[in-house]
Amino acid sequence: MDDPSSLPLIHTIRPAGQGRMRLITLTDGREFVFSDHACERVGPREGDLAAEALFHALEAAEQRSVAHEAALRLLSHRARSEQEMRTRLAMRGIAPEAIDDEVLRLRRAGLLDDEKFARAWVEDRRQSAPRGRRMLRYELLSRGIEPESVDAVTDGIDDLATAEALAIRKARTLAGATYEVFAGKVGGFLRRRGFDYQVASQATRAAWEQANGGEPPEEPPSDDPS
Repeated sequence: MDDPSSLPLIHTIRPAGQGRMRLITLTDGREFVFSDHACERVGPREGDLAAEALFHALEAAEQRSVAHEAALRLLSHRARSEQEMRTRLAMRGIAPEAIDDEVLRLRRAGLLDDEKFARAWVEDRRQSAPRGRRMLRYELLSRGIEPESVDAVTDGIDDLATAEALAIRKARTLAGATYEVFAGKVGGFLRRRGFDYQVASQATRAAWEQANGGEPPEEPPSDDPS
């Protein structure tokens, strides 16, 4: 425990540089820099004892400030799942306690909501890069979304309709191709988007029929691993 008689005092607290920081100078000449947020939260004053507990409180408040600013920067780019947010903040060296506090703050503010995130993720994929339900589930589960929430946002997806729309779009780049080439290009594209063999095959045939006005001349070789 600190012996008050041996402790220096806080000599001055003044702005530091151009940012929102404060320079704390002790009577023994040591200097410390903390953010305005940390100082406002803890409330050090000139003449206070420079006790260890005071500086622990300032460090903890500083970590919370850093966590909050980092979280808002991350959210300014796109929505995040809770697991993503925790991982990204930890990568910045932020203390676990500060991360817990920030996650709770974001939840209460409605800025961190896994089910809302999952719905937004699925809608963004639908508009910008459609893919199969299986791949969407993998993407959401890998971001820490609970299986129940993943089921809720993906159950209504019609894989065949999505695959057919993609296949028809892809077909426009393959005018004049043989069916073997067409099926290889379109089918491979659909499989990479997460559609299973049966859906990819049906969608490929439908796209060929629409683009060429008739059924395929022959079945393409099956690449179904089963």
